[in-house]
Amino acid sequence: MSAEKFPTLKEMGIEDPYDIQRYSSRIENDIDVLKIYLHRHQGEWMAKSKKFKFKRAHKAVPTDSGFVPFRDTTEASPYFLKAVAELDQLVAGEKKAKDKKEHLIEELDHLEKVVARKVDELRRRIDEL
Repeated sequence: MSAEKFPTLKEMGIEDPYDIQRYSSRIENDIDVLKIYLHRHQGEWMAKSKKFKFKRAHKAVPTDSGFVPFRDTTEASPYFLKAVAELDQLVAGEKKAKDKKEHLIEELDHLEKVVARKVDELRRRIDEL
């Protein structure tokens, strides 16, 4: 995956999207808060993180009740949603790579056991001759 696949994160000032370890988001009043945690590099005491705030859009939504025709609600900024989608893509890709690595290690361990058993069997057959 190239870094050009993450234009929103680049616009937000994330120089290397692949340096992202995880993220969290929450809502405070009418603001979405996105916190991005970066990998800690050798020699750094603390992990780096960046915090971004996105204003939520206010909307009046029609209701079915007869007393109040409209209800005020908020919805997330499209820019915030794009950033979260890119972060999901990054984090999921990293998780897939880890899962694949763990699967390959398990296969290798199994293969080592099978080869060891076969070698033992061949040595036993040689001793019998």
